[in-house]
Amino acid sequence: MIVDTESPPGSWQREHDFSLTTTEKLWREIYEQRLRIRAYLRDIEALKAENEKLRAMNERWVMEP
Repeated sequence: MIVDTESPPGSWQREHDFSLTTTEKLWREIYEQRLRIRAYLRDIEALKAENEKLRAMNERWVMEP
């Protein structure tokens, strides 16, 4: 992995922002971000369900004599 120690903080974000020069590019970026957000929300829900399942299994283990 290459680590950039020379560029100022946030320079990649400014470079990305300046690359969005047309309305089409901006809309495409918005669309992609919305897709990523939906995927993150699905992942979060799956992790919550798995967490609840593991918690329930742990509670049953504690309750056994």
